[in-house]
Amino acid sequence: MQTGRTASVLIAIAGVLGATGVSLAAAAAHVASSEAVRAAAEIAMVHSAAAIGISAFAPHTTLPAMWRWIAAAMLLGAALFTATVGLGALGDYRPIPILAPVGGTLTILAWVAVAVAGIFEAATAGS
Repeated sequence: MQTGRTASVLIAIAGVLGATGVSLAAAAAHVASSEAVRAAAEIAMVHSAAAIGISAFAPHTTLPAMWRWIAAAMLLGAALFTATVGLGALGDYRPIPILAPVGGTLTILAWVAVAVAGIFEAATAGS
């Protein structure tokens, strides 16, 4: 897959996740006053914005594919968490409840990968 196409797909997915986050925030405010729905909304919005930033930064790094994989992992983790928590809180529908902690863990690991990749970029910047 071409670099530009990959970034475009990641940004499109981030847009859908961000829109989901805004929708969940509206639901939390107007339909179901729930901390779980608010948390899912925040996770979706914050991580969609982060993935867009990572995707935009990737071409300016020494290993752009690594950064795109990190953005993809972040989006997948946030989507799994958001979908599981949102559907559970709003529709009492939890087909695979383990996906919330799996998504949360994947999101945490993506942030750790951002830190490690950032250190790597800093170490190789002078090379």
